[in-house]
Amino acid sequence: MVRTVHIVLSVCLAVLTVAGCSSFMGEPAAKADATPPPGYNPIFLKQVVPMPPTAPPKATAQITGIDTRNSQKVVVTLHVADSLGTYFSQTDPSSLKKLICKVTEKIGSEEIPIQKFTIRQRTESDPVQYAIALVMDNSGSMGDPRARAVQDAAEILIKKKQKTDALALVRYDHKVQIEAPLQESSESLLSLHRKNGLVGFGGGTAILDGTGEAIAHLNSFASPSAIKAVVVFTDGQENSSKATQTDVIKQALKSNTPVYAVDFGAGVNEGYMEGLARATGGYYWHIYRTSEFPDLFEDIYRRLRNGYVIEYTPTTYGKHTVNITLCWGSDTLQASGTYNNTPDLGTVVLLDVYFDTGKSVLKPESRRAIANVAGIMKALPEVAIELRGHTDSTNNTKDSQFNLKLSQQRAEAVKDALVKSGIEAGRITAKGFGDSMPVNSNATEEGRARNRRTEFVFLKAP
Repeated sequence: MVRTVHIVLSVCLAVLTVAGCSSFMGEPAAKADATPPPGYNPIFLKQVVPMPPTAPPKATAQITGIDTRNSQKVVVTLHVADSLGTYFSQTDPSSLKKLICKVTEKIGSEEIPIQKFTIRQRTESDPVQYAIALVMDNSGSMGDPRARAVQDAAEILIKKKQKTDALALVRYDHKVQIEAPLQESSESLLSLHRKNGLVGFGGGTAILDGTGEAIAHLNSFASPSAIKAVVVFTDGQENSSKATQTDVIKQALKSNTPVYAVDFGAGVNEGYMEGLARATGGYYWHIYRTSEFPDLFEDIYRRLRNGYVIEYTPTTYGKHTVNITLCWGSDTLQASGTYNNTPDLGTVVLLDVYFDTGKSVLKPESRRAIANVAGIMKALPEVAIELRGHTDSTNNTKDSQFNLKLSQQRAEAVKDALVKSGIEAGRITAKGFGDSMPVNSNATEEGRARNRRTEFVFLKAP
């Protein structure tokens, strides 16, 4: 079955030399591109070649996405490219396993080796359909020349896309309009695409509303197995949306849609769009030149269709630095990225603690998980925790209360360990549910193992 990847490219071209967008009526148009900072030299992917047997000269490795929406899995996307925009692809499975030679995580001062991880490569030949909603900002601050530049770049993207990929075209200022619904036909898209600058637009900048409506449009036409993503292009100065950033993050997470954010120019709200990207498992760009629009669109398209994907189970919760080492014999490249998988309030999360069968004494290998949760609670005094113990159904035929008592005792054992670690007992509630809430079948050992679990939920402190 072909999997469908849905991408929303939301474009807000706002003030470059002026500090962002003003009120939504009468935004002044930018007159010139902003001056890039010293050392600005972006790399835009333009071609894909096979990975050589030795380290490619002048190449760098870059982590371009860390997805932690599934609390039990970290998904890291990595690209290896040189300064000319050449991406190096390794399709041989045996060579691929040797290429990623080391993965570690640093939490605080402790560096933890990741012993078990999987690696695969996304390639342009994969039988995956991409559905891209290109959401173009038509606010007054963008100015007519920049509106036309983005429209020209969109036309190039339509012509370059693979035949099986689908696009939707969306325009917005303080209102949102779907110019062309999601479809594969390049001819139809080109006939619907209007390269007319700001005609009919020119108001405020509703970045979040444009992005949210585009997500909703794609979700209306997506299959349940669809993989989705959003790319938001903006100066970061939102002024007109009814939706909040929290609304859009929740919408993205609920629909499994990472946000890829792009800032343009000097008048951006530093960290705003980057935070949106990180919160949803996406990536962040910052460009300065109008002439870079076509290269940027191609770069985004190529990075989404190509990449090394490393997956593993996180050892702890909280702030992490991921370090990945690539090896060609003694030659190496390294890439680093950060993420924070501290659970949100109300999210049920598995706690990595262990007990012997039928017992409620914590095993020594549970210490790291206890220390990790205690550290988060010390750093976040405004949260409380509810511990939830669960068992499989093994003993329920002998004593209907056995599993309920055991699960309560295990939850209490975790509470006692947290109190000994310095957490106030009043911030911790322990509840046992026995075998009443299985997450898998009790008919198999694998299912029973998943049902024997301890979970926790962060709550607002009383």
